[in-house]
Amino acid sequence: MFTVLLTIFVASLLFRLGYYLIAENYDYWKKRGVPYIKPKPFFGSILEVALGRAHPGKYIGQYYYKFDSPYFGFFAFKKPYLVITDLDLIKTILIKDFNSFANRYFVSDKNIDPIMSSGLFAIHNPTWKWLRHKLSPFLSLAKIKLMVPLIQECNDCLRDYLNENIEKTMEVKEVSAKYATDVIVKCSFGINSNSFKREDGFRLAGKALLGQSFRRSLIVFSYYYAPKLVKIFKFRFIESSAVEFIRKVVLETYRKREESGVKNKRKDLIDILIEMKNEGAEFEEFKLDDDTLVAQAVTLFSSGFEAAASTLAFTLHELAVNPDIQHKLREEIRNVMEKDKDLSFSGIQSMKYLNMAVTETMRKFSATSFIHRECLEDYKISSTGLVIEKGTPIIVGQYGLHYDEKYFPDPQKYKPERFSDDNDSNLTNRSYLPFGEGPRACIGQMLGILLVKMAVMEILRNFSIERDSTTVEPVILTPFPIIQAKGGLPLRFKRLDIQF
Repeated sequence: MFTVLLTIFVASLLFRLGYYLIAENYDYWKKRGVPYIKPKPFFGSILEVALGRAHPGKYIGQYYYKFDSPYFGFFAFKKPYLVITDLDLIKTILIKDFNSFANRYFVSDKNIDPIMSSGLFAIHNPTWKWLRHKLSPFLSLAKIKLMVPLIQECNDCLRDYLNENIEKTMEVKEVSAKYATDVIVKCSFGINSNSFKREDGFRLAGKALLGQSFRRSLIVFSYYYAPKLVKIFKFRFIESSAVEFIRKVVLETYRKREESGVKNKRKDLIDILIEMKNEGAEFEEFKLDDDTLVAQAVTLFSSGFEAAASTLAFTLHELAVNPDIQHKLREEIRNVMEKDKDLSFSGIQSMKYLNMAVTETMRKFSATSFIHRECLEDYKISSTGLVIEKGTPIIVGQYGLHYDEKYFPDPQKYKPERFSDDNDSNLTNRSYLPFGEGPRACIGQMLGILLVKMAVMEILRNFSIERDSTTVEPVILTPFPIIQAKGGLPLRFKRLDIQF
């Protein structure tokens, strides 16, 4: 009897000790007067996300409307995170006091993943600022304008592919990914990837980089919310097979150009990297060796093609389920192209309804769940007196803002008109953040938007986009951190009687 009682006592003691070690920090936000999502043992506030039951952006976004405060907290396991909801405070953190929040809260460890940690996305300031300045000429407005003919070549391949599969059910996310891959690779590396004709090469690398699987979900989740798992299991954010393919192709292209000394430079990413190396460009411990060169290629390729492919796919879906919007947009494209048959950059920019439609897609289906920042020093919020401690992860959630009825009435509805010139005065600054904001906003947003617009134009000139019997509306998102539609986005394309 004594043995049984002793066993129960020891088990109870161990349980209490374990619970204390797990939950010892769960009064962190309460002590600071910050409203927070109530934590559960071990997982903190993110049980649904950790178990793959909820999309992280939508899960956190639902709490934007439950707290009457400029911010609220939650716990990822024991780690306290702060979500900023006030627009003025968002502006302060992302722009005005950027230097206090200059790094993304994301594992960046060269000993675990030398490629990801050396790329523009994850690298820390001040090296980030220096590197972004060096890479910016590749994605300047002047350079983007020169990409129109290159993108049009990819449009021809897209049109041919749709003609070959006319009126067949197609997964438009896959079609969009093939197209975006071709554009990014051609514009960045000067290589024809031919994704519509072959399943290997860059398209296969793209699938490996951002494929959807339990292991992949665990790795992405760990890099944002469980960094200890990254260090314990040595998780690499970037799949090795994709890295090795891109390494081989990019370094081969790099060395061929470097040896040939071609006078008429493309001024693409490869040429920019060659110039950096020839200048002996380096900053503190950062040097342009093979790993850091490949890191820029991998980072720009993976982030560029996935975000653009998602935006294009969801735009096509919305045009299919909203045929009146599709018709209105087609007429705008027809009217502009009657005056600008060679499809100039200025002609594309003049299509206001096209811009409104793509902008509305990015509101409804932002390619990222959050804007992540790390507090780099103890920081006091002047309006409330709250001191954000050094090392605290800061989150600005696009879904919370983009679906807030205060800023976007009837947010579930696809309404391009909400971004019209007449409605501009009703849009609140900093409530629309698909590319982030401030110095660390997405460097490739102009290229991404341009390729989406040109694809939509090419399709609507030649085809009608129609629902399939398996098309699901409204779209249901998977719990995978990178935006995916549950069951895909199946559509059909019907050739127009009169093309233009």
